[in-house]
Amino acid sequence: MLMDSAHLQEEDAKFFNKIHKGANVVPLYGQDDARACMSQFKGHPYKSEVALSPKAKAMFFNAGHVLGSAMIQVDLDTANGRRRVLFTGDLGRRKMLLMDPPHIPEQVDYLLIESTYGDRVHEGIDRVEELFKGYINQAVANKGKIIIPSFALERTQEIVFVIEKLLREKSIPAIPVYIDSPSAVSISEVFNRHIKDFSFSPEFQAYAASTGDPFGFQTLRYVKTVQESQSLNEMPGPMIIISASGMCEGGRILHHLSNNLDKPTTLVLIVGYQAEGTLGRKLSQGDKEVRIHGMPQKVAARVETMHTFSAHADRDDLIWFMKSLNPRPKTIFLVHGDPGDRVALKAHLKDEGITEVQCPDFGQSFELL
Repeated sequence: MLMDSAHLQEEDAKFFNKIHKGANVVPLYGQDDARACMSQFKGHPYKSEVALSPKAKAMFFNAGHVLGSAMIQVDLDTANGRRRVLFTGDLGRRKMLLMDPPHIPEQVDYLLIESTYGDRVHEGIDRVEELFKGYINQAVANKGKIIIPSFALERTQEIVFVIEKLLREKSIPAIPVYIDSPSAVSISEVFNRHIKDFSFSPEFQAYAASTGDPFGFQTLRYVKTVQESQSLNEMPGPMIIISASGMCEGGRILHHLSNNLDKPTTLVLIVGYQAEGTLGRKLSQGDKEVRIHGMPQKVAARVETMHTFSAHADRDDLIWFMKSLNPRPKTIFLVHGDPGDRVALKAHLKDEGITEVQCPDFGQSFELL
């Protein structure tokens, strides 16, 4: 993923400089940088103790967010005794399509927890197939294209899994599906290799064992070359194009959007969180004109947003996780969320009787007693 990000930055900078004569956009980092920093990484399995210093040790637990996502628990020897700090990072939901739910650690003194959806409740994951069935059947009827900006990790594999199930059940007609993301191709191979031995749910593992390949079907094509990607713009619908990046800030998705946003038969399906200021956020909020590679682009396409796929815990999942910790942490810090979501989540926690909650400002420090 790091190499893919570096490659995308290099290609996007090259393309921007090409269409804007005199521009000199430079990538934040390139592929050489990515290769150089990989020597600093060392993998550790879940629930395996990692010594950080004579007075500190860490342990990873399944965060239930994406394949390999981990919470970090740090135990510290202090003048007042042993203290345990847990940082959730991105936290998964109680029920997801592929992953096991988050592990519940024990004896946590201080909790740092994400709050991306601290004031929202997702649609039930059980509605995914019903919604997708409707969108696909409509695209087939309109002979249109469904353009899905998707994260290469987890979201793309979930979508392919849902389409595979719908096809197997004959709930939708056969429709060409193109995965136009080199990193998604590589990540899907990793998923297939680890179906039996990682943090997948038992239900998904059983389905995979019965079908043989939950990430593949006859009309699915993994696009690898730029030429193949470009040829999709000349092909008529109906078809589904799944491409990165998920927030429409770079990668091949930009070319598919620039070639299809002006067509009323196009459906742009937003299936993930869109940060403030991103192209994906502008599309999801209904902007009728956007800029792609600095050029104005009219939006005639239909844009729909699905929160059903979110791999982030929603408000109720976050509260469930915090209430499951026994004993309750001395202090809970709400991080990784828009200010309004953090404040709202703090208010919801107060209603649940959880009052020792902080919403830290950038740069603010706290003494952990």
